[in-house]
Amino acid sequence: MRSFYTIISLLILLQFSAAAQTTQDISSGVARNIYDLLRTIPGIEIAPGNGTKDQPKVYIRDARNLKGKIAALFVLDKAIYDGDVSMINPLDVADITVLKDAASAAAYGSRGFGGVVLITTKSGKGTVPPAVSTYEKSAYQYFISKGMELRIIGKDGKSITAGVISRETDSSIFVRKKEILKSTIEKVEIIPQ
Repeated sequence: MRSFYTIISLLILLQFSAAAQTTQDISSGVARNIYDLLRTIPGIEIAPGNGTKDQPKVYIRDARNLKGKIAALFVLDKAIYDGDVSMINPLDVADITVLKDAASAAAYGSRGFGGVVLITTKSGKGTVPPAVSTYEKSAYQYFISKGMELRIIGKDGKSITAGVISRETDSSIFVRKKEILKSTIEKVEIIPQ
């Protein structure tokens, strides 16, 4: 009987220590900045900056960017962010999603060709670590799943239509039952809610 309790105690101890090793608590200092969070995603390379004022560059490797020479675009709370990413407190981050395909370039224009890092901040208090994940489908599928209001801009720089994308095929997207060929799209803008 004594060995049974010893085995149960040992199993509980092993489960506790395994959980402690796999849990990433941002407040403990494991993730000091956004770059530390991004390092956990496969296919992302973070190159140090050239000088003391030059921030690190994030490269997302995919079929178009095999050598990772085009830096990723950062989007913070649905707005393109050109500031110093290391100034964003990881405790304020609710979610990080990485988009990497031709649709990310279509969604954010030529600036999104190297991929897009979408950062969503928390809108309240809490100490839950942010979820860091990649999105393997197209950016259009991401917009469809989130039900985002979008403005579709054509190659001529004029707005084609606005609304929520209902579905996507290999060559086109559908907004309000209107088919729009992907080859005619210059970029897609998110309409703030």
